Amino acid sequence: MKPRIIILYILFLTLCGCEKKDIDLFATNDTGIYFQRVWSSTYGTTTESYIDSIAYSFASENASVESSVLRATVRTMGKVADYNRPFKVIVDPEGTTAIEGVHYEVNLDTCYIPAGESTAYVRVRFFRTSDLLTGRVRLQLRLQDNDYFTCYFDEYKSTNSYTATGTPISGVTFAFSVSEEYKEPGYWNVGTEFLGVWTPQKFLVVNSVCELTVEDWDNAGSSGAKIAYGRFGFFALAVQNYLQDQADAGTPVLDTDGSYMQLGAAYSVDYSAYE
Repeated sequence: MKPRIIILYILFLTLCGCEKKDIDLFATNDTGIYFQRVWSSTYGTTTESYIDSIAYSFASENASVESSVLRATVRTMGKVADYNRPFKVIVDPEGTTAIEGVHYEVNLDTCYIPAGESTAYVRVRFFRTSDLLTGRVRLQLRLQDNDYFTCYFDEYKSTNSYTATGTPISGVTFAFSVSEEYKEPGYWNVGTEFLGVWTPQKFLVVNSVCELTVEDWDNAGSSGAKIAYGRFGFFALAVQNYLQDQADAGTPVLDTDGSYMQLGAAYSVDYSAYE
């Protein structure tokens, strides 16, 4: 009995010596908001990686495409609500070179988290402008506090994996980088006598008139390919007719350097009306 009594006595002293401490917990009725676009996920797990910017090129689109809609994903912290909750997002001038109405259009006055949801998207329409052939533009969005949401953190880790280090990414800004940069296809030189010297603008016109794609040029010359040496004459004639029709209509097509677009010597376009 004595050992038991000693153990109970020690336990009693231990409990009496413990102080009651209040532990501060994060508790608020406010809800947070942040950008979070999923970049990749690991199959069979819940592991994801995130980005705070995307790069897009119109070079991946058919020549007939005049604009493209890109989006930034917005997520919230806290409880969902049974009503629409507006959130505030602005164009950040410090991270933006794109010109509204020229390079893009967006309505930031109607952004909200739908009732019963914790995610929304900010959609931006970017236009295929000629200056994208020789450079890129950037649009940066920035979240701000309002009556419904608070931006609790500027940065967070780029992955939800506990064991991975990740890199810091922004929780309050999201950037779009848009361009249309092309590289001269190696097979273009095969048909220089027909199409003339390669330029980004001429490349677009040829692709549009002849219904060709960048992928067609990547596969040019291979068995069954759409682009082969024997078809360059057809392509050049079709483009010549198009350019001449435009010139005769008073809307001559300009090349990348601002000169009137020309093809090979045998397929020249008459621009004498403009000289």
